[in-house]
Amino acid sequence: GRRQAVDLARELGCVTSDLSDDGPMVACLRSTPVHKLNAAQTKLLAVSGPFQAWAPVRRSESGSFHRVDLMLGTSEHDGLISRARRIKDFEALQGRGDTKTAFYEALSRSLGGASGNALLKDAAAWFYSLDHDPSAAGYNLFSRALNNATRDLFIICPTVQMALHWAASGTNVFQYHQPRTGSEQLADVLVPLDVQFLFGIPLQPMSSQRFTSSDRRLSLAVMTYASSFIRTGSGPHLGRVGQQLTGTLTLPGSAPPTYLELSPALQHQQGLRQNACSFWRELGTRLTSKTAGSPVLKSSGSEEPDLELKSKTRLQNIFAFFSFSENHHKKTTEEKRHH
Repeated sequence: GRRQAVDLARELGCVTSDLSDDGPMVACLRSTPVHKLNAAQTKLLAVSGPFQAWAPVRRSESGSFHRVDLMLGTSEHDGLISRARRIKDFEALQGRGDTKTAFYEALSRSLGGASGNALLKDAAAWFYSLDHDPSAAGYNLFSRALNNATRDLFIICPTVQMALHWAASGTNVFQYHQPRTGSEQLADVLVPLDVQFLFGIPLQPMSSQRFTSSDRRLSLAVMTYASSFIRTGSGPHLGRVGQQLTGTLTLPGSAPPTYLELSPALQHQQGLRQNACSFWRELGTRLTSKTAGSPVLKSSGSEEPDLELKSKTRLQNIFAFFSFSENHHKKTTEEKRHH
């Protein structure tokens, strides 16, 4: 905790010559504008890797808990590269290109999970390269796919998992998702598009020209949705022909969980990023658990991030391993039945 605080203070120019006295450093951090604190924290996490976290150093001992309804939101633009775009650009303009390089290297390593599993990283590279036109090459392909991978791994899939967890415990969970639109090119990239809709940015005179009439109607609907949730704990009646879009999450086991898609139609959809989350939850978990310590996981050394896999050996090893694993499991099951 203190090391992170000192690193943050050094980034913001709050470190004094006497490191044993935390008073001046704490006072400086407390007086720093919140947007600067947030930018510095994001930068430090980007360089150190997304498996680091800013968290309370002591667990709350309070025994007072209250049941509340939850509204969870995600966006197609939640990738870590998109989130830190301004930070990377600023570092490059300041001549600190090494920070940008470290940022990409940290994210690339993160695809292998907290343990840096080389096979999982290669499987993720293969999986996300399928989302793009194969004619797009090199760095741009890597950047886009890495952005999508980190979006699913660190933002969307954990959010879906959290929603399922609380829904299973009887909590009222309302989930929405902001799909990709053309408006993000004109909107302020510092603020997520769903947040701009929520606070009515498209309706404000100074910014309304950056958005379409459809965006303005959607913003009003999203504001109504959020306002109703805050006041009543449930979503309002939105949509056409009396369609009731409450956004309540479907309980696990009955069907893929539903969510409200923040598009002009404001429709319920099912199974948010279902294939990608299955990849991380099932294939990813099995790779990191069943192959722990296996010689096939050893990396050949530092590798340049490249989603156009030059060698299919590791990918073949992945499927060979799972074919062997499945056959071995079936054989063991059959033997147990006979006994």
